[in-house]
Amino acid sequence: MRKQTGFTLIELMVVIAIVGILAVTAMPFYQTWQQRAYGSEATLMMKKIMDGQIMYYLDQNQFFPIAGPGIVIPSQGTCSPGTAIQDVENALKITIPQGHNLNYQINNYGEECYVIIWASFPLFKDGHRELHGRLEKGGATYIFPGG
Repeated sequence: MRKQTGFTLIELMVVIAIVGILAVTAMPFYQTWQQRAYGSEATLMMKKIMDGQIMYYLDQNQFFPIAGPGIVIPSQGTCSPGTAIQDVENALKITIPQGHNLNYQINNYGEECYVIIWASFPLFKDGHRELHGRLEKGGATYIFPGG
């Protein structure tokens, strides 16, 4: 009698079923971790932009950009204006990551500066898709979720 090596069809089907059950169980956890990562990145970027605005204000006695139309940096594609990312990075001395599914908008209203970071999916557990920041001339800083 010869000893046969290998797996039977039943054994392979059981292993595939177990791996499938584990994968289906893990997907919600993966999505939650991904959501937390994007929310953490948005919060970190908001703090970096606000700190950069404070330093810019101390040097220039005004917020960036000059009061008027704000700067919008989309997560993918071109910016409006075309050099918006480079202008923000040079003025605020920070790096804006591209391709991370986060959009940025920076508005200067003279006495106040508003920053909005948003995504097309929820960034936080409560379902908010936006993070708003407001910096006042007197130095008060507010960061709160929105949308």
